[in-house]
Amino acid sequence: MKLRVLALGLLLAAGPVRAQKTPARPVAKKPAPPAAPAPAFTLSCQGPQPAGPLQKLHCELRELKLPAPPAGTPLTVDARANGSITVRAWAGPGVRVRARVTGRAATPEAARALAAAVAISTLNNRLRAARANESLDGWAVDYEVLVPAQTDLTLTAVNGHLALENVRGALRFETINGNLSVRGVGGDARGKTTNGNLDLQLTGEAWAGPGLEVSTVNGDVSWQLPATYAATLLGRTTRGRVTAQLNTKRLSVLPHNLAATLGKGGPTLKVSAVNGNITVAQERPPQAPAAPADSLLYND
Repeated sequence: MKLRVLALGLLLAAGPVRAQKTPARPVAKKPAPPAAPAPAFTLSCQGPQPAGPLQKLHCELRELKLPAPPAGTPLTVDARANGSITVRAWAGPGVRVRARVTGRAATPEAARALAAAVAISTLNNRLRAARANESLDGWAVDYEVLVPAQTDLTLTAVNGHLALENVRGALRFETINGNLSVRGVGGDARGKTTNGNLDLQLTGEAWAGPGLEVSTVNGDVSWQLPATYAATLLGRTTRGRVTAQLNTKRLSVLPHNLAATLGKGGPTLKVSAVNGNITVAQERPPQAPAAPADSLLYND
């Protein structure tokens, strides 16, 4: 009996010891992924003004999110009758859009109602605004679109400007009454305007992609290139003049035509105008520092 009691006491004493566990090691937390950059929009309601003292204007901003279109599918933006489009590359995911919707009418209430009746569709990788009755009178939508740097684009407008910044891809852009601004782009770029100027600014050391072809009927062309660049340039105007300052001897400049090979050559970049001048300017290469003059020390 005494032995049983003793054995039971030993078991009870050992119980808590067996129940003890090795303390768990703290699990290191994985660092949180970096936050996506916030869209840096510049479009605001400060620009639009009433057409006259009897017109009232209502302006509102809307922001939209779209997935990036799949490879080979362009993002299409249709500004309809009275809108402008600016497209810029950004480092964030997908496509971000700020749309400025304006309504114009005789009273503030009517202008507000016009803007409110405008719906913006994003179906099938296409941005397009419309009213239910398909009327185009009294309203307009301007777009600021942020896209991945490699994105195919199709942009159309009637009375509006088009601007592209730092994007690459199959780029198609056309307006009737508006300027074209093309800065730091690449790929296969084709654009035109009927009544508007062309502002071209190239960056990098060479054109990346098949080439560039842009034109205007009634407007001037301003074309700026960095000091070191490789490409083949062609320019032609029917009733204007061509002037060029380029860092190359492989250059032919006539009153209405330009042909030049920069660096080792490369894709053909072509601009044309009918009633307008073409001005091409390349930054001057940096000057090498002057060698220090030899100094002589005379000892008497």
